[in-house]
Amino acid sequence: MSDKIKVFALGGLDESGRDCYIVEINEDIFVLDAGISLPDKTFLGVDCIIPNFDYLIKNKNRIRAYIMTHGHDESVGALKFVYRKAPAKIYCTASTRAVMLGQLFIHHYENVPFDFEVVNPSDKRVIAGRNVTFFQTCHNAANSFGVAISTDQGNIVFTSDYIINFATDELNYRFDLAAASELAKEQTFLLMAESKSAGITGYCSPKHRISDRIEKYFKSGKRIYIVCYWQNMYRLREIARLIRKYNKKLFCYDKYTEEVLRSIVMEGNGVQLTNDDILKREDLLRVRKSDLVILMVGHSDDIFDEISSLSMGRNADSRLVVEPTDVFINVAVPRPSYETAATRSMDNVYRTGCEVVWLKGKDVSAMHACEDDLRFMLNMFRPKYYWPVRGNYTNIMENAKLSLALGIGLNHMNVFVLDNGMQLIFEKDKRPVILPNEVTGVDITPMLVDGKGVAKKSDEAVEIRNKLAVDGAVIIASTVSLKENKIVAGPDCQMRGFVFSREAEPLLKSVSQIYVEEVTAALRNGNSDFEDTKMLIKERVRKFIRRENGREPFVDPIIIISEE
Repeated sequence: MSDKIKVFALGGLDESGRDCYIVEINEDIFVLDAGISLPDKTFLGVDCIIPNFDYLIKNKNRIRAYIMTHGHDESVGALKFVYRKAPAKIYCTASTRAVMLGQLFIHHYENVPFDFEVVNPSDKRVIAGRNVTFFQTCHNAANSFGVAISTDQGNIVFTSDYIINFATDELNYRFDLAAASELAKEQTFLLMAESKSAGITGYCSPKHRISDRIEKYFKSGKRIYIVCYWQNMYRLREIARLIRKYNKKLFCYDKYTEEVLRSIVMEGNGVQLTNDDILKREDLLRVRKSDLVILMVGHSDDIFDEISSLSMGRNADSRLVVEPTDVFINVAVPRPSYETAATRSMDNVYRTGCEVVWLKGKDVSAMHACEDDLRFMLNMFRPKYYWPVRGNYTNIMENAKLSLALGIGLNHMNVFVLDNGMQLIFEKDKRPVILPNEVTGVDITPMLVDGKGVAKKSDEAVEIRNKLAVDGAVIIASTVSLKENKIVAGPDCQMRGFVFSREAEPLLKSVSQIYVEEVTAALRNGNSDFEDTKMLIKERVRKFIRRENGREPFVDPIIIISEE
């Protein structure tokens, strides 16, 4: 019996991050990455967004492997939220394992019982009776890899994030052409390649390097502040090499930077620093300023808040003050949604009078496959079918159009542009079938993470948070005795975020009166189920406040039933 193949995405299509791709071969499920995406300012109170894992939880007994291609949040950050409910062996490199365990430590999560199978970047394994071949790629996370899973119709190949780069002397960041070429000799049934930089001409390399742009400042004799995203380990590696080359001392801006550096970056990720290179906190003032490099790392737009705090003298360590004699280097290239925050923070840095070096997207490229990188991979593997993944819709379409122009047999019948949840099904000697999400029934509603918890129904959660931010909240509570048939304590009414204190007293009295009227009416009618009463209170209070001051706050009436 020939293999039945089904592939789809729980996240990662028409978005940045939250990558999670499902490959089903007969009854076996292989999960390729399980990442997060970072919220913008409209997602109030949300730490990150993760895929909806209900499908994996329902089918947990069929999961044969989680294959984590590299140590970035967008690829591995969500696994800790589903792993207890749907465990399976995790195949990853030692570098990626260090990132996953380091995140648990830094963010104070309880230990998750990850079951790791550590592989080398170009290893081979047999999983569920199938040949699974890894091939090392070059990305800004150390020891990243692509993967091929065998079927009786050929290999399913997933490139993950990569660039074609042969000009490197660092084994942790090389593209293993020999391994990929050997794999390409076999039939490639389906190729899944990333799309994040598909609209950029040429190759990414060497535009991804920063050393030649910042090295002169390490020779200048000035104290250096340098800011970088922690996930860009290739850039941190470049910074580390310059520190050692010019005999500088590295000082960590804060505890977060130090924890990331020691538990993730220096743990098998090719950043060649030793404890002697890192200055202890108590020794900061014992070293000449000309020998100091002060490193700040972060993620999302939090890093720009820290830049503002530092430049305005509001940072926790009062010894760190940006002076006119310093050099401030920012290599944390912001995503489009963070550009306003980045500009505002760097404006504050310019005000200090220091020398500012701000590398932007036009100066240095993200390490994602550009047009020629994609052409190289497509021409090498020459797949029967092609599925562009990872990225927003515009870039996925650019990736698809590029493949059609190569003359390698790809056309509108075998190149697929899908949305999350849409299933692509292959059966031997039959045309591929695409099932829309409405048919498959796979729930792809993004899940929001608030602190260490997970809140489903993201649309509802965001609506509540927006209402709290804009219109405030009203919370009214009382204790009711069913035996005495009356309110025995309260009501206590609290208002936040929509009214000045001098205006609050009349509103408090009116809102409390509405609450008492509805609860008393329910008790008079012998109603011991107060759900309808709460709905009436919400509606009357909202209408009243809207009439009085034009706001529509979040209203939460609480009725506690006394057992006495």
